[in-house]
Amino acid sequence: AGDAFTEQISTKAENAAGKGVAKVRIRFTIVGDTDAAFTGGEKVATALTNSSGVATAPALKAGETTGAFTVRAALIGRTVTAPDYTATVTQRVADTLVRTSDTALTCTPGAEFADAVQVKATYKDAVADKVAATATLIKSADDATENDKGPYFKDADGKTVRTLTGLTTDADGLLKLPQLYSDDTTGTFVLRVTTAGGATLDVTLTVAAAETSTSPSPSPSASS
Repeated sequence: AGDAFTEQISTKAENAAGKGVAKVRIRFTIVGDTDAAFTGGEKVATALTNSSGVATAPALKAGETTGAFTVRAALIGRTVTAPDYTATVTQRVADTLVRTSDTALTCTPGAEFADAVQVKATYKDAVADKVAATATLIKSADDATENDKGPYFKDADGKTVRTLTGLTTDADGLLKLPQLYSDDTTGTFVLRVTTAGGATLDVTLTVAAAETSTSPSPSPSASS
């Protein structure tokens, strides 16, 4: 979604003998439930056939609507059967996820994590914007079951949730997760972020009791 198609649609006009006909005008029309368009944002484009009888449509650019649509070719001024071409828009994807900070994510029981989790998504080393993502607090790196204890998010009603769906990276490929909280369980926990396209990142969260410092007792003073 959102990218230009790598191939351009072309069609050939032929006479009854099967030879290409030059300098005839072909109309290309985008049909179907789609926001894809030709270069310039138009749904209809025309092109002249070349010396071989081939006309090439302008480049197609996908919109945000996923799914298949049709590009219909027609010979202007003639009532002849023209071919339909099917194009498909797939969802935006990422192949790599990284944290934007290497700060350790730690918290004391029953408190808030001081730092938010932020990740950056890329696809083939380029920014992956508007990519769908989920974030789940799982039992372990080897068990993707949602955890029932440890760190959590809050929903709009303040209730505990450990899976977030409907997340999307921004124009820079960044995704900042909401505030994380901890219950009374201490230990090391795993937050897994996954995007469309299969990019996955496991983030380590640590919940530990606050360290207490003990001052040495004063020595009794010697009496004379």
